[in-house]
Amino acid sequence: MKNIKSYYRLFFNQSCYLCQTARADTLGLCEACHADLPWLIGACRRCAEPMPTGLAGSSLCARCQRQAPAFDITHAAFLYAFPISQLIPAIKYLRRPEALGWLSLIFAQLLRDRIEQPPKMLLPVPMHPWRTTLRGFNQAELIAAQLGRHLGIPVRSELLRKRRTTLQQARLNRASRGTNLAGSFKLLQPVPEHVAVVDDVMTTGSTAEELARLLKMAGARRVEIWVLARTPSKG
Repeated sequence: MKNIKSYYRLFFNQSCYLCQTARADTLGLCEACHADLPWLIGACRRCAEPMPTGLAGSSLCARCQRQAPAFDITHAAFLYAFPISQLIPAIKYLRRPEALGWLSLIFAQLLRDRIEQPPKMLLPVPMHPWRTTLRGFNQAELIAAQLGRHLGIPVRSELLRKRRTTLQQARLNRASRGTNLAGSFKLLQPVPEHVAVVDDVMTTGSTAEELARLLKMAGARRVEIWVLARTPSKG
């Protein structure tokens, strides 16, 4: 009986991952923290740029109206705001990937409601091999693996390669990001007509644009972008 009680506390009486005080009820979070996550409610359907609620959903943002990106649609769960803006850097730079489990599960549940026709393949955004070695993991691969498992979609991490190192995108402005990534990715095998590229955060969309162009040149007709969070662009 003592062991049974210990197991009950272990699996059914956990503290919330975020506040560490209330009991976890929803996907490792308490109800309050789950409700307070920065959900991306209204956004451009093409690039997920946050938009006023009355304009979102059926409309494109001004940038996508001026020049449509190479990708066809972007699905993002959250705004890149607290606590997501603290969790994701901790995952990458402090090597604490455990939060990706519940974050990816939340995202998978949202995607079930949003996507009409699931893609045939998930392709995580690749990192250069030496950066993956230094970090110990590629967060995009971990997210894609969880989404693929929950949604029943094959994940092919080996098809895309980062052929050269680039400056960190977060340190560059919009104009420099596209130049920084030009020609940096390589596709090793053909892909289906409908694929989704998976990453943790979209800021300007430069990485998504570069990969979507590459995939469409290789025969893909529909390229979706799936990211945990979207950073509002600054122009």
